[in-house]
Amino acid sequence: MKKDYVVVEDRGEPDELAFVEEFWTQRWDQQSSPPSPESVAHRPEMELMLPYLKSLPPGSRLLDGGCGLGEWTVFLARQGFEVVGLDISARTIARLQQLFPRQQFVRGDLRATEFAGASFDAYFSWGTFEHFENGPGECIAEAHRLLKPGGWLFVSVPYQNWRHILREARSRYRWQEGFNLKPGPLPRLRFYQWRFTKADLRQELEMRGFEVLKLKPLHRQEGVRRALVWDLKLTPETRLFHAGEILLLRLLPGGFIAHMLMAVARKIEAAP
Repeated sequence: MKKDYVVVEDRGEPDELAFVEEFWTQRWDQQSSPPSPESVAHRPEMELMLPYLKSLPPGSRLLDGGCGLGEWTVFLARQGFEVVGLDISARTIARLQQLFPRQQFVRGDLRATEFAGASFDAYFSWGTFEHFENGPGECIAEAHRLLKPGGWLFVSVPYQNWRHILREARSRYRWQEGFNLKPGPLPRLRFYQWRFTKADLRQELEMRGFEVLKLKPLHRQEGVRRALVWDLKLTPETRLFHAGEILLLRLLPGGFIAHMLMAVARKIEAAP
């Protein structure tokens, strides 16, 4: 696994949970309205998890861990499931409770929730387990506790693709903001996330009582767009950017450039 950092303002040292909450609250506040729940139907995560969801009876209980703006919670509730949206951002949860009063939205820490053990049939979480510096272990262990025997876990994390591997062969200051000493003293940096290879994610899940059924890189276009902006320094939405996007999407396989890595796993009866 590899660490990423972000530049932060020099105004004290909030603990990790407070930092994560503030970071994502600000991110979600920037969006004036939540994405349409119907957009979920066309996302690659849904395509991968749909066969497993179809095996669950109507009314099965699902947890959306790190629900963000809530579109997944709302969409799957409309498909006949009982879905709980969980997020660390108190302000975001309050906003969702106002927008969707018929849905269940709860504030909480993914690593230590207040739900009863073995109370969910499936648990899905997109881009959340990577944001704790001790690693994803506590999130995965809590997911194992919450799931019924044989319950499904669907999780995505940032992918340590070949673009990252080749980039990291160079000095860090050449590609990551905040590590360049030439302009002067380093700004204050703080841990942001982990990136995972397939082997990393499989190991983290299997160590904590899950059988991994699938591992698939997702969001190839997002990976291409990030390469064009961060590595090739192209301005988004220009003709050159669009031409580069078309070319790289034709040439580069998902394993080289995909932005996220998704796992489908099943809870084994007891954790090791």
